[in-house]
Amino acid sequence: MDIWQKIFLYLGALIGAAFLLVVMIVLGTAENGQLTTEGLQHLEGPLTSFYELFRWFVYIWLVAGAVLLFRFLKGMFSR
Repeated sequence: MDIWQKIFLYLGALIGAAFLLVVMIVLGTAENGQLTTEGLQHLEGPLTSFYELFRWFVYIWLVAGAVLLFRFLKGMFSR
């Protein structure tokens, strides 16, 4: 496994785990089984700062995926 595959694999796992954690936190604020926008108002700041930080990890993950796709297509058409 080369560095691009490791970046793609591990960042993909990190993204999945982080979104699972965020979903668990957001669903933990449900009142009487209902998730409302009023119930999420207190999480606006933390979720916005999480998005601002985490989007850079997603950009790196997308670049790694594009490199792997390019290498795959280059290998398919070079034969």
